[in-house]
Amino acid sequence: MKRVCFAGAYDPGYPRNRILREGVRRAGWGVLEARVAEKRAWRRYPALAWALARHSREADVLLVPEFRHKDMPLVSALRGRRPVVFDPLVSRWDTLVGDWRIHSHGSAQARWNRMLDRWSLGSAQMVLCDTWAHGELLQELGAPRSQLRRVLVGAEDEFFRVVTQPPAPCASSGGVRILYIGGFLPLHGVRTILEAARILESRAAKYPPFTFQLVGRGIEYDESRAFASWHKLERVEFTGKLDYAGAPQVFASAHIVLGAFGAGAKTGRVIPHKLYQGLAAGRAVVTGDGPGVREVFTHGEQLVLVPRANAEALAAALAGLIGDADLRARLGAAARARALEVATPDAVGRTLADAIGELVPGGSA
Repeated sequence: MKRVCFAGAYDPGYPRNRILREGVRRAGWGVLEARVAEKRAWRRYPALAWALARHSREADVLLVPEFRHKDMPLVSALRGRRPVVFDPLVSRWDTLVGDWRIHSHGSAQARWNRMLDRWSLGSAQMVLCDTWAHGELLQELGAPRSQLRRVLVGAEDEFFRVVTQPPAPCASSGGVRILYIGGFLPLHGVRTILEAARILESRAAKYPPFTFQLVGRGIEYDESRAFASWHKLERVEFTGKLDYAGAPQVFASAHIVLGAFGAGAKTGRVIPHKLYQGLAAGRAVVTGDGPGVREVFTHGEQLVLVPRANAEALAAALAGLIGDADLRARLGAAARARALEVATPDAVGRTLADAIGELVPGGSA
């Protein structure tokens, strides 16, 4: 049996990580873990070196999971003859400078994060990307094209177990329930969602009853609540932070699931977890258009794509779905069928096993 060791100060509960670990295990690989919880470098690095010494000796491949750019130099230095696979999921420079705008272009922090991207990507023997569109950015930042492999994000089993048919809309439950769930990140475009809600509320007499349910907290949460309050939106609910284990049940009560609508280029490159989860649950999904999502899904067949940062277009798409239960059902059924093909832990795990199997004698298992 070939073995892969997940190494670094990663969050074992993060969905991407859980899916990869479980999926590659189902594909026949042994899974080891050299994980440390310490975030401060001066304590994390000694702890990680010790964890690698203790837990990775039987590993054929070392895999540094998402967001752990700062762990790559140490893992690479201690790898011995074993190849290192890096699954960045995001670019630090693209996220902190281009998306979140925490650091300005040309600042010392922007240069530092771009250098860290290049350093971490360049020290891996293989780099995973969630879409080829995202892979093009990683290539620009230092990942050799020949070392890139696409492994989709996917959804966990619990979302595929959601009851396929949503409950019938009724006035007491708010009618057709339109779900956003996430961290209120800039790439999600929550402002666009709320502007679309405002447009639909102004024309509410034309449609069956509907409610927007916004679940979670994050960067733009307070700003979003202020917008909804200022415009006196009556069909928008903010339900706050949710324990991840409760997420499938929230999808079960939804009729339409929203993806990401941010104007930035990053939104067009990625396929967020929430989108895969909505597809797995068999719900009608609406998300912003971009090359990433078009790699895997087809507009009008498995989901609805709208121009990003365009509230009028989003409102028009939602209006069509609010008033057409048959269309919602057709999209949901096709969405689930496609998700079963490409987005289960088994499917994602097979893709990962095939990729890392290229690095060791004996193939993928």
